[in-house]
Amino acid sequence: MRSALRHSVIVSTLAAAAVLLSGCSLLGLGEIERDASGQVLESTVIDSPDLLPGDCFSYIGDGTDLATVTVIPCTDDHTSKVLAEGQLTTAQVEAAGGLQNAVSGACDEPFTTFKTALTESGLKTKQQFFVSKQTVDEVEVQAYSCVALDPKAPEAAPTDVETGEAETTD
Repeated sequence: MRSALRHSVIVSTLAAAAVLLSGCSLLGLGEIERDASGQVLESTVIDSPDLLPGDCFSYIGDGTDLATVTVIPCTDDHTSKVLAEGQLTTAQVEAAGGLQNAVSGACDEPFTTFKTALTESGLKTKQQFFVSKQTVDEVEVQAYSCVALDPKAPEAAPTDVETGEAETTD
């Protein structure tokens, strides 16, 4: 009986601690600090879907965990940059012949613009995507982010590369 009571107290204590700790994120603790133009001011570990176009980041650890990243001011060393984001409907994905084709097509222009700016500096990059299913107005969509490996030193970063929402066609 005493063992069961002790077990209940431990479980209750752990559950209470989990609720209190999860409440920290509900209170806005750990939010990304940004300036008036939206640029990140301080390195912060965040969920990948919280990245915005123009954000610079690095993967945590060996880069196999894509769920969380460290968002970093673009003036500091980083490995990747979000070029654009958008959403694709099921019809758009099917019309493109699949999700990979649809996202690749939507990210083509922002990636080409970024790659061209790097090529002029003699640098090369690779394209990546973050994709997740979301429900918007009761319709399931594929939300995506166009990401590029950013091989340049912060002081060599071209500042005229536009970032924003990738265009999609119906």
